[in-house]
Amino acid sequence: MTEVIGRFFKYLLVFVLGAGGLVLALSHDRLHVYQSALRETSPQITMRYEQLSVDMDEPAVRRHFPGVNLDCFGQPKEANGLGDRVCYAPIDAADGNAALTLALFFNKGRLSVAVVHVPWWRHVGMRKRLLARYGEPGSGGVTDKGTPVLRWKLPNGDLDFGRDRDLNPLNWSGVVWLGKDSSR
Repeated sequence: MTEVIGRFFKYLLVFVLGAGGLVLALSHDRLHVYQSALRETSPQITMRYEQLSVDMDEPAVRRHFPGVNLDCFGQPKEANGLGDRVCYAPIDAADGNAALTLALFFNKGRLSVAVVHVPWWRHVGMRKRLLARYGEPGSGGVTDKGTPVLRWKLPNGDLDFGRDRDLNPLNWSGVVWLGKDSSR
């Protein structure tokens, strides 16, 4: 009997190590973000989504996020579909919830998209904070990968958040503000 139990635990250990190795292999491009988050202290920010605007330029965004050391660079819009310039910074928390990074995308010098990356284990906490702050979402949508999202309509744009967290605990969720062009 003890031999059967011992063999079971050996197989279980091999399975767990194999699954863990697979998760790490599939997430190798994200590990540096977690390493930074665990090793460094970064700012805690308040997003104030209602104050974001497609009329904001980079200096205005820097004033909106005081104390955040934004690293900015130009890139072809085709690279991400979100903007021709991106600014990002590691952050420890956004609106009181653990977070990993803040990414801000600009199109022709104006803010177009803001993203807060939320670690897998804080997905539910962020969803609860968004529900408490903005109420029940309106009609949702799906991402280009078919992931269902919760969507809140704000006067200045849409606020999207993945309805479900990923099965991979090293994948993060994103709170995405998509600016609404006031000229439309």
